[in-house]
Parts: sequence; structure tokens; C-alpha cells
Amino acid sequence: MTIDWDEKKALLQEPNIAKVTQLCDELMEKKPGSTVPYIDPVHDEDECRIISLQASPGKGTESGFVSHNNDDEAARRATQIYELAELDPRYVMPWNAYPWIRESGSPSALSVQEKTDGLRPFRQFLKINSRVSAIIAHGTDASTFLTLFEKTYHSSLKNNGIKIYKATALGGRAFAVSEAKQEELLAKNVETYRDAMQRAGIQHL
Repeated sequence: MTIDWDEKKALLQEPNIAKVTQLCDELMEKKPGSTVPYIDPVHDEDECRIISLQASPGKGTESGFVSHNNDDEAARRATQIYELAELDPRYVMPWNAYPWIRESGSPSALSVQEKTDGLRPFRQFLKINSRVSAIIAHGTDASTFLTLFEKTYHSSLKNNGIKIYKATALGGRAFAVSEAKQEELLAKNVETYRDAMQRAGIQHL
């Protein structure tokens, strides 16, 4: 399936994603010369109940988007998860703890500074997606980022009715294992999303 990214760009101001698009634009303005990939407009800021939190934009974001339609292994796994969990993408929204594209050759783990830089953007992102009831943190960096977020803002996500799920990263070292183990990790991820869907009262497709 070939994706027409220009067609997607034309949808970035639609009401289902306009505020998130604006947030991405503002983040780029704050760091001149930086790039924050837009969120694929298949997602919906009014319907979003689950945030899929990764550490930083992956290779596939050359498309200009954070999208499960990107050409990289993490995106392909996200697509598999949505299909197997029968999850309509409009109920979930991807985001990165560090939303800017990092320089190539950066260490795979986020620095404390990068995590800190991502706190305010994430807070704004949560305000836009105000109906979220679950955050699925993919990988250690995403988990430690949420801990830092709660410490910084002295607010417990749980007290705001948001459950945090810890899951494996969808690409890189996490899946550099045997095929049987990969299947097992994928199944675990699907189970996590199903549980989050159930909490949010999302119907399966």
C-alpha cells in the first residue's frame, strides 16, 4: 500500500488533528532549524483514549510524519498491533518523549536534557488529548520519562485517571531476538493494548 504523504499534509489542519499540528509547529519555532514530524491525521484528538509513547522519532519519519504507515520496523509492528488488537487508530495517538528529530549518530538512549526538553510538550499534548485514559510507554526511556514528568509537575497521572502501561520498544534491540521470542513480545504488546481498550470502553473493529 503506497501512502500519499502530500494528501496527508493536506489534512493536517482538519479539526481532528489541528491542535496537535499547531503544537508541532510551535515546537519547531522554539528550536530554530529543528524538525518535529507531524502526527498522522488518521488519529483523532477528540477520540484519543490511548497514547502510544515512544522515545524519539524513528527512521521512518522521513515521511514527515509519526505514523504506523512509515517504512520502519517499529511502524510495521504498530500496524500489526492495531490489526491484532482490532484497534481503530483514531482512538490512539502516537507521541515521542523527545518530539524533535535527533541528529544521526546520537546514542540510542535519551539524555536527561532531552527528556527534560520533552516535558512541557508532553504536558501540552495531554491537554489537547484530554480524554486519554491510558499511556503505553514503549521502552525504558519512555517509562523513565513518565516518572520524570510526574516528579516535575508533582502530579500523578493515576490520580487523573490515566493508567501507565510499560511495554517493550517496538524496534531496535528489543526485537533483536529469535523469531519465537519476537512473536511472544508482539502478543504481549497486543494484550497491553487490549487491556487499555477495555479500560477506555473502546469497541473492537
